[in-house]
Amino acid sequence: MKYFGIALVAIGLVATVALALAARTFPKIARRAVIGELEERFHSTIEIGEIRITHLFPPRILVRDITLRYHGRSDIPPLMVIERLTGSADVRSLWSRNWRLTTLHLDGLSIRILPRGDSGGSYIALQKRPGFQIPPIEFDEITSNDALLEILPSLKQGKPHTFRIHHLLLRSVARGQPAYFHAELTNPVPAGEIESEGTFGPWDPDEPGLTPVAANFIFANADLGQFRGISGTLSSTGHYGGVLERLGVQGTASVPDFKLSIARMPVPLRVDYVAAVDGMNGNTYLRNVTAHFQQTTVALTGEIIDPPGPLPRKIVLSASARDARAEDLLRLVTQGKDVPLKGAVTLETRLELPSGPGELMHRLLLWGRFEISHAVFENPETRAEIAKFSSRAQGKPYARQIAPVSATIRGNLVLKKANADLSNLEFRLPGASLFLNGSYGLESESLDFHGRLRLAAKLSQTTTGVKSFLLQAFNPLFKDAGGGSTLAVKVTGTRAHPAFGLDFRKSALRIRD
Repeated sequence: MKYFGIALVAIGLVATVALALAARTFPKIARRAVIGELEERFHSTIEIGEIRITHLFPPRILVRDITLRYHGRSDIPPLMVIERLTGSADVRSLWSRNWRLTTLHLDGLSIRILPRGDSGGSYIALQKRPGFQIPPIEFDEITSNDALLEILPSLKQGKPHTFRIHHLLLRSVARGQPAYFHAELTNPVPAGEIESEGTFGPWDPDEPGLTPVAANFIFANADLGQFRGISGTLSSTGHYGGVLERLGVQGTASVPDFKLSIARMPVPLRVDYVAAVDGMNGNTYLRNVTAHFQQTTVALTGEIIDPPGPLPRKIVLSASARDARAEDLLRLVTQGKDVPLKGAVTLETRLELPSGPGELMHRLLLWGRFEISHAVFENPETRAEIAKFSSRAQGKPYARQIAPVSATIRGNLVLKKANADLSNLEFRLPGASLFLNGSYGLESESLDFHGRLRLAAKLSQTTTGVKSFLLQAFNPLFKDAGGGSTLAVKVTGTRAHPAFGLDFRKSALRIRD
């Protein structure tokens, strides 16, 4: 028994010495492992503050103040900063080709991606020391909270593309292989929550911006009220893929309560889109976008430009529509409860919208051409007056039963500072054609148009009785080449109370001519 007790004491002393040696040796091995792994993965020089083993079996590690300098450069922001790293290892993997950390958690993680070609030279790997070499390390799971990802612009005056990631999860992380990820983050403008999952990597250590990514996303409850002049709550789902510096995105967005500030009523809006996002400058290129609201579909292409320096972000779009509905388009900009007319619309437009202060309609610049066919006015009194006028213009003032008539309206439009300038505006209906140039105030709803009215009939044929007899004297003065009449006219007043009349000054000039 005496010898057995001595043996136990000896074993205890050996174990104590072994644990003491391990406690002193493991941190050195861990430092070599951390530095070697990070250098190999990211081609960067590594700076580490504190590193210690908090538990031996199973091994647990704590590392503080890790800084990765891209290609060893100190003249640019670090590629990566980690304030605190904690992890636990699989003991069995210590005797295998690859070491494995079962869990790794990162606090205070920030990553900055440089533009391509801005590495300042090729990375020169540190010469491997002779002796024991640390095997590659694989990670079962990496987590991080409140991380920061910045994609730096290719131009020095440009603005970085910043993503604040509330929660990040990576699984099955190994060298040269893509890893699964799940991320939850807030989009800054418009503010809303994004949830995304897919694959990330493998990491490109020489050109981090070329690291591939492919994932699905859900973007929820984004407040469009951040953009002055519009309101609504946006939600979107879709897929993105490519490399960090240039991603292709496709998806569907819906805004059940979309409204321009100038309009009274919101409308449900759905948008299907295919776009490309340039992470180096923040620009978004809209390849194929279709907007659906009510019975109308509008096709759009264009770009959202984020120019360098203090210049504001600007949206540039080309829009076209075939067989859209006039009532749907007018509802977007009408202050009243009802829209003035219905009809089928064809349009080709281009618009520019810079960001900045002021209402949307004061910042929007739009120009294009439109045509409304089978236009019918909503107000019953207006419809009756137009039908009566059409009959008179055809020389049928005696018609008692007047059927409703539809019109064709076409013209060129320039919208600037909430004012619509219309040129070559044509209003055609049976027996009459109205040609106008002028302006319409979107906020004041004021009308100021001048032009000419062509009638198929002579002036005296537009009425009956004494009036017809008296107007016979004026037939030669307003006769046109087609045998009808042409008069100088004007349209003033407001949308709710328009005033139609002869433009006497222009009529007098025509008579003198």
